Amino acid sequence: MPARRDTLLTMRCAFPDPPLAAADIVLRRPSADDVPWITAACSDRELSRYIPAIPYPYSQSDARAFVERAVRGWAEGTGATFVIEHALTGEDWGTIGLQLFPYDAALAEVGYWLRREARGRGAATTAVRLVSNWAFEKLGIQRMNLMTAPENVASQRVAGRAGFTREGLLRAWMPTSNGRRDSVMFSLLATDPSRLSF
Repeated sequence: MPARRDTLLTMRCAFPDPPLAAADIVLRRPSADDVPWITAACSDRELSRYIPAIPYPYSQSDARAFVERAVRGWAEGTGATFVIEHALTGEDWGTIGLQLFPYDAALAEVGYWLRREARGRGAATTAVRLVSNWAFEKLGIQRMNLMTAPENVASQRVAGRAGFTREGLLRAWMPTSNGRRDSVMFSLLATDPSRLSF
């Protein structure tokens, strides 16, 4: 049974064709060419403050490792990481990723970040809606998790605009270098009336 589940994940998580796009946003594959701008964007201390998985200070080797994991995830079908790109200008604004859970093929989690100059334009909301709808309609996901730091009000607004429901506070949920941190849990179900489509 585990081998079959791995096979199903590999078959399911193929890059969408055509690419996911809406409202002047297109989601594309990461590549080695993204290392310089990802390095610069993730040197923003605010990102690592809210996302403990992003080290600070952030180096080119960190960005290279991130891109290599993203490329490997697509190749193995075990994860889906996209670059959020502005379709009209070609500017790279951030990334969004879908984490699949091998122990439960119907469960996934979405996470994202934007570089500072791209925030406040609705790009994160559009990207979350695109990835969530794709996961529900093409991958058979039934429940999508989204977690934020309690103080990350902007990210919580993104969750709400994308149709997610706030479920509550998970105490001491997230391990960090400064100890365990609380997280706010949001969810979206495939059957939710709040699920927004384009």
